[in-house]
Amino acid sequence: MSLRRSVFPLVLAVLTPALTIAHAQDIPIGVTYVCNGEHIYVENCNIRDTSDTSTCMVAHPDHLTPTGFNSYTYLTRGALRKLLPTCQQPSAKELANAQAFQKKQQELYAAAVAKANPQPAAAPPAGSQTQPVNINTQTMTPEQRQMNRCITSGRLPSSCTGNSLLGAFSSMISSVLPGADKQSAPGPNMAGVFEGPGNWRLDFITDGVLVNCAFLSPDQHNYTIKFEPDHTALIIDTTPRPLVLTFKADGAIVGPGPVTIDGVVASGYKSDAPTNATQKDQFGNLYDSAGNRVSGSANAGHTTFASRRATCPALNLSSKGAGTGVETMATDLLKTAFGGDKGPPTPPGIRMHGIFAASTGFSIQFFPESAILGCGPDAARAYPYTVHADGPRTLIKIDAPDHPLTIAYHPDGSLDPGSGPWQVHGRRIVGQNENDDFTFAPYEQTCNLAVLTPSKTIPASGGAASMLAASAPSTAPSAPLNVPSGPANATLSIVSGIPPQPGQPNPLATHPYILLRDSFSDTVARTVPVPPDSSAHKVLGLACGNRTPDCQKIVAAIQADSAGTMRADANGGATFPAVPAGTYYLMISANVGNNKVVAWEQPVHLHPGPNTVTLDLHNSTPLN
Repeated sequence: MSLRRSVFPLVLAVLTPALTIAHAQDIPIGVTYVCNGEHIYVENCNIRDTSDTSTCMVAHPDHLTPTGFNSYTYLTRGALRKLLPTCQQPSAKELANAQAFQKKQQELYAAAVAKANPQPAAAPPAGSQTQPVNINTQTMTPEQRQMNRCITSGRLPSSCTGNSLLGAFSSMISSVLPGADKQSAPGPNMAGVFEGPGNWRLDFITDGVLVNCAFLSPDQHNYTIKFEPDHTALIIDTTPRPLVLTFKADGAIVGPGPVTIDGVVASGYKSDAPTNATQKDQFGNLYDSAGNRVSGSANAGHTTFASRRATCPALNLSSKGAGTGVETMATDLLKTAFGGDKGPPTPPGIRMHGIFAASTGFSIQFFPESAILGCGPDAARAYPYTVHADGPRTLIKIDAPDHPLTIAYHPDGSLDPGSGPWQVHGRRIVGQNENDDFTFAPYEQTCNLAVLTPSKTIPASGGAASMLAASAPSTAPSAPLNVPSGPANATLSIVSGIPPQPGQPNPLATHPYILLRDSFSDTVARTVPVPPDSSAHKVLGLACGNRTPDCQKIVAAIQADSAGTMRADANGGATFPAVPAGTYYLMISANVGNNKVVAWEQPVHLHPGPNTVTLDLHNSTPLN
């Protein structure tokens, strides 16, 4: 068994350049301080409020969470301004490099925003409190229309932005790596962290659950929910036998024991520090006997893992007092990075996900914290909801103040809200006030209730005043220039030569590895313009960060160009399925520590039979 991780470390690594764009500000971002013997660095700060009372997200790499990631705290700018001068400072060169990079990224970001949002020719009338805006949903791209629908429904803009960014990169990953980040069919799932005696911990994420007990490291598994006549069963695909648990009405998860679990543990540490390094400074930088800086780190190396079997006690798990989950950390990072509130927490327990639609145009789109009820493509309103599994009947209760709705979940996966008309109290954007917040006007639509079935899209019409959806015409990406042919007789094995941080998995563990027929840079350049002073990675970061149509074009081009995809194991290794011999290109990116993001996109010439490539810092390209 190998140690597997969530896709969110990859998403955050890919998003790092885009997030850094928004962080050119007074508090240094991503440079390490040593405060009272502890290493810290600022991950991000509120970009809309730079007062002393605004908050910043501070990483503590010396203190890992039970899931193996940095722990985080939130400090105000005022507190950091007092704290950081008392700490051991980063070098002047590190600060200068960080500031230069942030300045350059801010310039690129400002230019992109100015191009996408030209200012009006005339200023608004004196004393005006609202700027009229022209919002025409029928001329929007599908991504823009989805964002507009999310915001007008009443969900927090920060939640809509976070979902959009995660969705864009998850879409890219799933489109080129089938099965690795494939979304499950709409229906019930679990949310939250549950802990109990025996070091038991279940951390539910979008694509599975992280399981650990006793001395085992967290390990990702799939699970299923079954609504039995007298209880709700939760089945996790552990070995040597699946965990068969019961989710109780009081929110506890229980199961018999003792149980045997196969897993892995950290078994040692292998140093990869350069042999010519004789000394180091306080930041872990290495130098030779002549005082010259050498490539590498004093902590260069990687953790090794060994398979272990543990016997753990019976399960009696609760979400009360449990720590923060991996997925919550990732979504909160995206929300706060763009200056938004984190919003209400996701209730632990049974939730719903996906879109359900009826022929009448009525639909429900489920999110972790709320459900959007819609009539047609644009009229929508978000409400809290709860899922009640009570014996043979599973009910979803929508907490709409003026018209509460109880929906039956059927065994075939459909939802039955009953019959009759339902008025959706939608809104439309009509302007922005002096604080740049949107202002709204009512947009009411009425649809008839009917049985809803899982759907990939929101209904394109429906209601008393239906509006036809206007999707932007799709532009098929041009075909890759290099298409090897012949028998599929060449395999490629990837070996990670990247040292992990002490006590953590290899930085490439569980990362998607993508094999393209053309280089990533050429694929992007064939799809959208790449300015001379920019790069394909920056173009992708800006396009998806700003939610422009170019993001979806690039994703489609990568999908068309993909020749093979694999997910790395715990040590960063993977072997692609056989392909015809010829020249291919890698598409890999990762955060290799200290907020350093690198990428590999070099050509690989595959000969018939096995081929091997080792990834290290020498054959990578820094992205930040």
